Amino acid sequence: MIVSVIGLGFVGGSMKKSFELKQCNVIGYDKYKDETDSFEDCLKSDISFLCLPTQFDEENNEYDKSCIEEVCQKLEENNYLGIVVIKSTVEPLTTQILSKKYKTLKFVHNPEFLTARTAFEDFHNQTHIVLGKSDNVSEEDLSVLNDFYKKYYPDAEISHCTCTESESMKSFVNCFYAVKVQFFTELYCLCEKNGSNYNVIKDLMLKNGWINPMHTNIPGPDGQISYGGYCFPKDTNALLQYMKNEESPYALMESCIKERNEMRNDHINFKKK
Repeated sequence: MIVSVIGLGFVGGSMKKSFELKQCNVIGYDKYKDETDSFEDCLKSDISFLCLPTQFDEENNEYDKSCIEEVCQKLEENNYLGIVVIKSTVEPLTTQILSKKYKTLKFVHNPEFLTARTAFEDFHNQTHIVLGKSDNVSEEDLSVLNDFYKKYYPDAEISHCTCTESESMKSFVNCFYAVKVQFFTELYCLCEKNGSNYNVIKDLMLKNGWINPMHTNIPGPDGQISYGGYCFPKDTNALLQYMKNEESPYALMESCIKERNEMRNDHINFKKK
């Protein structure tokens, strides 16, 4: 079994390092980095993990999937026969659309659950793996990927679903975290106004175990209020636009983004005067 990782940023680089430590036969390629394997080497792999950036395209109001399209086109042109695993965060239906465009490729959406600061540890010690199958992937093909993960990450629970369900789950999770951060930011600002200790109140809220403590530390790791980082801003914008396109309710997401941008960009001081 040979696997390839295409795109060696914090996601792909962490995956490759983890695979190597587990003595997996892995090929790593990144056209923007020196001293990597070649794209031609990736064509030898049984499974190819696409860890490509999907920035939010402000002009078109969607994820920029040009890197994914470029690689898929090259894989199809070279008659790639392995399983193509999309790790990138994309809008629901993206993988299914790709499977209809690149009919010879076998797509599975397999979201990552990593934070930039602890990406390797998060992947290496993962406890839950989601495999979202597209229509052109057989159960036999899916079992190849399933068995790979089962062999190298035996303690992780593996869930199967459609690729659209997998894409949705990843998007919804990230956006829920962003909304949660924004809610606790509002509480933090209120405490600053009335002179109470936010951390004391937060700890009391967490005592009964009903609220997960993740995403409740305000200010965040960057020392600012509200949410920042690479993923949450782009993912909330993408989900908002997708909600609008589908004519689904979006007031909560829209107001969350609006307030976040005001807090981050204008540096509003909510402290008690």
